[in-house]
Amino acid sequence: MLRHASRPRAGFKTLASCTLALTASAAAAQTIADYSRAQRAMLESTMSQAAARSAGLAASAPAVAASAIVATPMPALRMAVPVMSPAIQVSGIFSAHEGAVAEVVVNATAYLLGVGQGVPGTPWHVETIAVDRVVLGRQGIAGVADGDGVRRVFPLPALR
Repeated sequence: MLRHASRPRAGFKTLASCTLALTASAAAAQTIADYSRAQRAMLESTMSQAAARSAGLAASAPAVAASAIVATPMPALRMAVPVMSPAIQVSGIFSAHEGAVAEVVVNATAYLLGVGQGVPGTPWHVETIAVDRVVLGRQGIAGVADGDGVRRVFPLPALR
C-alpha cells in the first residue's frame, strides 16, 4: 500500500508545475481592464470624429430653425375606404293566415319581414313576396350608379 501512497505526490508535483507554467504565460497577456481602456479610447475617438463631421455639415448647410422643423406637420395619408354594403340574402318564405313573410338574412342575422317592412341596417324594404321570389326595393338616388339598382329580385326554388 505504500506504493500507492507515493503516486499522488508525484501527480501533485506535476500538477503544480503545470499550474505555474500557465500562470507565468498569462502574466504577459492583457487583462480585461486593458481591453476596456482600448475600447474606451476607440469609442472616444469615433465620437469626436463624428461630432467634428456633424459640426462641419451644420456650418455648410443653410440655417434652419428647429421650431420650423417641428411645426411642419406631415400630411395625413388619406385612402378612399370603400363603403361595404351589407350582405343580404333571402332564405325562404313562410305563409300564415295573416300573410306571407320572408326570411331576410343581413350579415348572418335573420329577420322575418312582411311586405312594406324595411330591412334593418340597409336602405332596402320588402316590396313583394311570392311563391317563387322575393323582391326588395329602395329609393333611387339620382346620379348614383352603384350596380344594385333600385330593385333586387331573389329567386326561390319552385315548389313541385
